[in-house]
Amino acid sequence: MPRRVPPAAGSFDRSAGVYDDHVAFNRDGARRLVASVPEGRYPRLLDVACGTGFASLEAIPRLGVRHVVGRDASAPMVEVFRGRLAGMPGVTADLRATDVLAMDVDDASVDLALCTMALHWFADRGAAVEAMARALAPGGVLGVLAPGPDHDRLTVERIRAEDDAMLDRLADAIEDNQVDPDVLAGHIASAGLEALDVWTETRRRAVIPASYAARLEAVASHLWSDLPASGQQDVVDRMRALLVRHAGDDGLYRYAFVKTFAIARAPS
Repeated sequence: MPRRVPPAAGSFDRSAGVYDDHVAFNRDGARRLVASVPEGRYPRLLDVACGTGFASLEAIPRLGVRHVVGRDASAPMVEVFRGRLAGMPGVTADLRATDVLAMDVDDASVDLALCTMALHWFADRGAAVEAMARALAPGGVLGVLAPGPDHDRLTVERIRAEDDAMLDRLADAIEDNQVDPDVLAGHIASAGLEALDVWTETRRRAVIPASYAARLEAVASHLWSDLPASGQQDVVDRMRALLVRHAGDDGLYRYAFVKTFAIARAPS
C-alpha cells in the first residue's frame, strides 16, 4: 500500500511567517501571471489557495479589484494575508481557511479567479478547476500558475542517485507536482472555459545552497512530519549536504524550474 503523504498544509502552517522570504521566484511568477490577464477591471477576485496573498496584492492595483475572496487550507497563511489587506483601504475581503473543493463560494460570483503555485497540491486537479470555473461570472477570467513538466529535474536526478528513501519522498513530490500544459488545457475545456493562452517557461537559477534548501523546507517539510523531530532534522541536514555537494566552484547551486501558466475565460 502506498505511503500516505501528510497534508501539505502542515508545511505552510509552519512556514507562514517566513514563507515569502523563500519563494521570491513564485512571487515573480504571480506577477507575470497577473500581467497576462486581459486588460479590464475585475472588482471581485477569488484567490484559490491564496497563501500569504502575493497574487492578490499584484492584481489589486492593476485590475481594479475591490473585493477579495481568499481560500487556503492553512489558517496561519490566511492570517498573514489578512494583515496585509488591512493596509489597503477600500478593499474588502472574505478570507477563510478551507479546502478548495469545500470553499463555499457562490456560483458566478467573481470576475477573476487566480490559483498561484497551488493546483499541484490538489488531489483532484480537474475538480479544482471546475470549482474555480463555477465561481466565475459570465466573461470572467481564470489564471493558473503551477510547476511544469520536468521542473527541478536535476534535483530529482541528484536525489535518486543518493538511494535515500527519505530524500526520495522529496523527489517523488517534485515529480508528482508537475502540471502538464496539455492536461491543464483539458481541465479548462472540461470546465466549460475557453483557453486564451496556455504556456510554459523555463527559468535557470543559480542560488546559494542555503537559499534553495530554505525554499524546499518552506514547502515540503510535511513530507517528513511522520518522523520524530530528530529524524526530520536529519533528513533536512542530508538534503542540505546534497545541495552543497552539487554546487559549482563559485558556491552556487544551479537548477532549472519550469512553470505552467494558463489564462482562460468563461462564456459571456
